[in-house]
This record gives sequence, structure tokens and C-alpha cells, in this order.
Amino acid sequence: DDEDNYKEEFNYAIGQGSEPGSTFKLATLMAAMEDGYVDLDDSTDTFGGEMLLAGGIKMRDSHDGGYGRVSVKKAFAVSSNVGISRIAMKHYSKNPQLFIDRLKAMHVADQLSLQIPGEPAPRLKGTKEKDWSKVSLPFISIGYESKLTPLQLLTFYNAVANNGKMVQPLFVKEIRNKGHVVQQFSGKVIAESICSPATIKKARQLLEEVVTTGTASHIKHAQYTIAGKTGTAQIAQGKDGYKTGKVKYQASFCGYFPADNPRYSCIVMVYAPGKDVYYGASIACPVFKEIADKAFALDTEMHKELESLPDSL
Repeated sequence: DDEDNYKEEFNYAIGQGSEPGSTFKLATLMAAMEDGYVDLDDSTDTFGGEMLLAGGIKMRDSHDGGYGRVSVKKAFAVSSNVGISRIAMKHYSKNPQLFIDRLKAMHVADQLSLQIPGEPAPRLKGTKEKDWSKVSLPFISIGYESKLTPLQLLTFYNAVANNGKMVQPLFVKEIRNKGHVVQQFSGKVIAESICSPATIKKARQLLEEVVTTGTASHIKHAQYTIAGKTGTAQIAQGKDGYKTGKVKYQASFCGYFPADNPRYSCIVMVYAPGKDVYYGASIACPVFKEIADKAFALDTEMHKELESLPDSL
């Protein structure tokens, strides 16, 4: 406020549902892999970074000129909208409800029933809903026309880090009165496995590739590994929708670390960061790295034992 005091009146991580953008591409590829349609080394065409959809609507990549024909792993690492949506369209266009059903079977759209109130139900539209259109499938596949809260999305990523087991976020373990435990709470398992172990293994490879060679390669760390996905989503502005001049963006990065033996999962989401710099790679990734570096510094169990002392010592 005017006196430099801060108070939180609304918990956005729990209560604000929004279109997740490119972070949702992980769920899309996991669905396609789980259904046996694609593998990491299969190829997909990004054309010239642009694809014409029904009604003259264009799907575009942020990278001018596209990437040509690339592997599924590469398309994910560089976050190609065209490449990922083409996979969804190729395999699910004849029966898009199969895609929605697979996503729901992986618990992408589960409400978490948190200890803190205010969580809205996620939205993953079905083919029988009134606003389903001929472009819904490709746009849902890249994180539009759906709504998830940051914590709902993080819970899905946490399940990938947790070898498929999805657990309900736990805020309070016990309530005490004058040192005596009055009530205890334990974490609830939402699903023992959101998909097959093979799909989880490939999903983790996808997320590691983003940080190794993809859009988040600038946060790669020498001492520990990070896995995650960048996201940049246009935010619809009421009746103006996505009109040029009215568009706002949401930058995000969702992931976990260390990638080879996960201990922490984290999501960073920045709403309307600015007109000139708004990509998840530029805005959200550095924040994630600061958090991860701090956690690494404080958690000695993540530190690797030195085989020998450096010469400088």
C-alpha cells in the first residue's frame, strides 16, 4: 500500500485458474505416448513455424521460420506449438474425446481438495460442450481453452518427478494445543500411478532436454540437474479476447530438481510481466533458478561428495 506494507488477500497459487500455456505440452505428449502413438525419436513437422487451421485461424511458433522436421523430443525442447499440436491432430482428430479422456485418466483435471479453501475446479473441456470448436483440439494440446491453478499443474509435474505417484499437497501435518497433539494429518495419494512407468521415464527425459538443449538451457547448473518446462501464454481479456493491443501474457516455468533424484518440485508463474519481455524462459526461469540454488545450498543431501580436494584448497 502507500505506506509500503504488504498483505496477501488472495492466494493465487491456490485460487487462480488460468490457461497454462506451453507447460501443458507435457501432458499432451504423455497422452500420445501412453496411447502408443508416438515415441521420443519420432518426427513431427513444424513447417515454417506457422500452420493454418479451420476458419483461417493460424497456429504460430514463437521462433520465426520454424524448425522444419524435428524429433518429438526436439519439438518439446524448443516448445514448438506447430510441432506439438500436429501430433495431437494427427492421432486424435477423428475422435478428440479420446485425447480428453486420456488426460483425465492421468488426473490432469483433478481437484485437489486442499486444506486451504478457495481452490476452483480445473477446466478441461469435452467435445460435447457448447464452446467446443474445430480448433479446440490443437489449442488444448498447447495449453489453451483449459484452466488450471498453479498448484494443480505443479501436482501433475510432481507426480512425474515422483515416478508416477500423485499425492495431495499437504500444508499442515498436525495441530497442537500447549504442546499436545490434538489432530494429525497425513498425505493422501490421489493416484498410485498416473500412467505407465515407460511413459514416466520418457516424460522425465523430455523435461531434462528442455534444460539441457532447449528453452531453459540458460539455467543449467554445474552442480545439480534441473528438469522442467517453460510456458508463455496469452491471457484473454474478457470480450476483447486475444485482440492485438489488448493482449497480456503469463510467463511460467514448472519443474523439479535434482532431475536424476528429485527432492523438490516448484512452479513460478508471473502474470503480465511486460510488453517487451514476457517469455517464460526470460521471466520465470531465473526466479526458479534462484529458488533452486538456495534450496541446493541449504540441503546438504543434494551435495555430491568430492573425490579429492580442489588444488586451490
